[in-house]
Amino acid sequence: MQENKEYTNIPLLLKRLLIRSFLLLAGLPVFLYILLNFFQVDFSLSLLAVIFFVFFILIFIKQYFKKLINVLVKSNIYNKAQIAELKEQYELKEIAYQELESLNFVVDNAALFASTKLDGTLVYMSKKFSNLLGLDQKDLRGSIEQILTQKEGQQQKLKDVFLTTRQNSWIGEVELTTQKGESLWLEISVIPMNKAYGKQSLFIIGNNITERKLKQDEIDRIKQEEYEYKVQLQKDQASQIVEAQEGERKRIAKDIHDGIGQILTALKFSVESINLDNPDKAKEKIKDLKEVFGQLIKDVRAVTFSLTPPELIDHGISPALKKMTEEISKLSGKNILFDNKTNFNERFDSLTETNLYRVAQEAINNALKYAESTYVLVSVTHTKNLLSIMIDDNGNGFDINEMKSSEKGLGMGLFFMRERVNYVNGRLFINSAKGEGTRITINIPLEE
Repeated sequence: MQENKEYTNIPLLLKRLLIRSFLLLAGLPVFLYILLNFFQVDFSLSLLAVIFFVFFILIFIKQYFKKLINVLVKSNIYNKAQIAELKEQYELKEIAYQELESLNFVVDNAALFASTKLDGTLVYMSKKFSNLLGLDQKDLRGSIEQILTQKEGQQQKLKDVFLTTRQNSWIGEVELTTQKGESLWLEISVIPMNKAYGKQSLFIIGNNITERKLKQDEIDRIKQEEYEYKVQLQKDQASQIVEAQEGERKRIAKDIHDGIGQILTALKFSVESINLDNPDKAKEKIKDLKEVFGQLIKDVRAVTFSLTPPELIDHGISPALKKMTEEISKLSGKNILFDNKTNFNERFDSLTETNLYRVAQEAINNALKYAESTYVLVSVTHTKNLLSIMIDDNGNGFDINEMKSSEKGLGMGLFFMRERVNYVNGRLFINSAKGEGTRITINIPLEE
């Protein structure tokens, strides 16, 4: 600080030095000459004394000039440093001014920004914000909630928000209605400012999320439609399941009525017609009754086998599939084969085995009934973690994509097959082409 003061007082120092130099060079030699004359010193000695004195004074003044030059040099260095510092400050000021202008431009043109007094009176609104709301400069007066939206309910909601943000910030989504009646959705942040000085104001920063909300509404609508479709599909499927169960009951009742029922009726009439008085005819009747009883036993076994095969309960899925192919081959006269390629004999729980059995049974029945197959191969393979059951036929085949796009979809048979496999945590694959037969693959995970 003292050095700065010395540099700034250079004119005063120079003035003092000049005055002192004048006094020393002009006043003291004259005073010395007068003094020597007063004592009547020889002129030559007096002149020599004055010259010596002046020389001594010059040496003394030289020290003052050295100090002045030193001060001038330091002052020059100091002034250059001050000029550089001022230049740097000026450049920083220019940069800050430019950044401020850029920030003002961003706030005005790129941000939805507004500020209000504590009572909600608008102080400033960015150009982008006013353009979004379709407002002119003359419209930017009054309460902020009335400027932002035209609906009273929305205005009251905004007013409540601004009242609750005097101490804490608030972030949320609000719906606005412009003067043209257009609906807008904004995500706004309301920030109270200057709380420490008692002069509060509110900063409102917004983000236009109208497009996002519209897309979200569209997604919600699609999800709702998908949900309603799934519910309706489940209702239709439930109805189809009930119909299928009812059809299965009717088929079983028909098999019992047409087969076992008629045989029992024939047995009744045969027994009643036995005439013990005629032994020969009685023997023939009894012989016929044996044949009828044999057919009755076969029919009872067939019905029992179609309901719950004993092999499935006693021995598991592989023996049950082998027995099923043999029985269906005998009944249909078609070539139905079974191949346990990896000698799989492990057991599942009864529910899993029943579902696998029914799916394979349905696949074989479809191959014979609808595809007009003459050859069906049921093969079983397994690895450490997976069991695969494949049903191949040489039937007519069908177009998978064409069937999926039809109104009936995959059909009840294939639908129930897929549902059964999904129920036991498996996967069903259907490969088919018209005229090339069909392969149905059932994959079931094996527990380690």
